[in-house]
Amino acid sequence: MDQNTIGKVADATKALADTGGKMVEVTASFGRVIKGPVEDLVGMVQDRVRFARWERQLALADKANAIMKTRGLDGPTRELPLNFAVPLLTAAVLEEDEDLQEVWARLLVNAGDKATEMELRTAYVEILKGMSAFDVKNLAGMAKATLAIPPGRPRAVLTTDLPESTETFPGHFTKEPGTSRELGISLANLSRLGCAMPAGGSDGAVVYTIMSVTDLGLALYQACS
Repeated sequence: MDQNTIGKVADATKALADTGGKMVEVTASFGRVIKGPVEDLVGMVQDRVRFARWERQLALADKANAIMKTRGLDGPTRELPLNFAVPLLTAAVLEEDEDLQEVWARLLVNAGDKATEMELRTAYVEILKGMSAFDVKNLAGMAKATLAIPPGRPRAVLTTDLPESTETFPGHFTKEPGTSRELGISLANLSRLGCAMPAGGSDGAVVYTIMSVTDLGLALYQACS
């Protein structure tokens, strides 16, 4: 194992350890206002962190196994390099959101399935870490609409009704344009992460009513589907 790989494994291990360590530090700092032995309280927090992590490991394994079963797979058919597998597993195990853990499980299964021919990019892990479940749903809606656009036509989609529905931009507005604050923040984040970009604007202001999904955004969507 080369020094670069050893360093990445060490960083991932430290990140996992820090999750419990920070909880212990916070608990200890509040020991002055908590009645009872701080040592016992710290131990309880450590046990809970370990148990929560164990629960999420089991949940991730169950989700991944269920996905593989639907594909007729008994297990992974492709080995994953450590510099991809370690950050992916670390992020997936630490994820608490049920919907997002499903997305992580799909990314893990696709990575381990050689039939997908998925490119093993650590960028997928880093980008997904920066997304909420709402962001994932919005990217999925835009990506599906984009993939349905015939070749040669502009890859522009309306975002007004995300995440419930998405339609390609017909060249003119058929409804009053505009997005909610929550949706605007989500689309801005997807733009920041390089998954999509605004297709238009006026007076120097960025308008997220029309968006174009980037090649990177499409690749990430397919990697997590």
